[in-house]
Amino acid sequence: MPSVPRTVSTGRARTLLLGFAVIAPLLALPLISTSIWLALLSLFVSHMLILYATLVPGCQWWGPVCTRFTTAEREVWLTIDDGPSLAHTLKMLDLLKHFDAKATFFVIGENAEKYPHLITEILTQGHTLANHTYSHRSFSFWCAGPGRTRREIDACAATLRTLPERPALYFRAPAGLKNMFVHPALTRRRLALVGWTVRGLDTVKRDAAAVAERVEHGVSPGAIILLHEGHRAESMPDFHPRCLELVLQRLSARGFRFVIPRREQFL
Repeated sequence: MPSVPRTVSTGRARTLLLGFAVIAPLLALPLISTSIWLALLSLFVSHMLILYATLVPGCQWWGPVCTRFTTAEREVWLTIDDGPSLAHTLKMLDLLKHFDAKATFFVIGENAEKYPHLITEILTQGHTLANHTYSHRSFSFWCAGPGRTRREIDACAATLRTLPERPALYFRAPAGLKNMFVHPALTRRRLALVGWTVRGLDTVKRDAAAVAERVEHGVSPGAIILLHEGHRAESMPDFHPRCLELVLQRLSARGFRFVIPRREQFL
C-alpha cells in the first residue's frame, strides 16, 4: 500500500506549535511581575494557535490534509458524508449510476452497522468507502483525547472491514475538526486525512440550487467535493438527492468527470 500522502511538510509546524504551547506558560511566569497583560497575551496566543490548527478544517499544522488531487483531466472527486441512510443512499446511488459517476462515501460506523445492505450496495455499484468515525460526535471529537480518538477510528474501521472485508484508505473527522491526536493515529493505521476543496453547505442551506451553484463556482480539475446524506430526512426528504442531482448535472455539462483518484495523486 502506498504511504500516506503529505500535502506539505508539517512535522516542523507540529513541533513548533506544541513547543510554543509548552513554553508559553514558562514565558508568562516572569512576565507577571512586569505586566500581567503580557503574561496573559502569551497564553492567549498559544491557545489561539492550537484552536486554529484544530478548528480550521484545511489547516495542516497538526499534519497533512488532502484537499485536492493532481490530474491533467477535467476530473473531480465526489465525497458524500454521514451515511449510509435509508432515506437517501439508494436514491443517490441511482443518480450516480445515471450520470456514470463514481463517489466515495465517508460513512459513520453506527450507520454502517444498522444498514449493512446499503454498504454492500455502495460497493457493488463500484463506489468506495471511507472512515468518518464510529459515532460522529461533531461537537466533541475535536477535543477528544488519544484513547477516544483511536476508538472512534478503529470501531468504524472494524465495521467497514466486516461489511464486507474491504479496508478503507481515508479518514475524515466530523465536520473536518481534527484534534492533535488524529494524525499519529492515522499514521499508525496508514490512513490519509481527507478534507475538501469545496463544500456545498448542504447541511445549512435549504436551497438545492444554491448548494449546486456554490459547488460549481468552487471546482477546478482535481477538486474534492463535499456533500452529505441523511440530514432532514423527515422535513426535506428529497433535499440531499436533489443537491447531488444538480451538482452532477451542472458539472457534467461543463465536461467534468466524477472519479475516485489513486492515492498517489494527492498533493
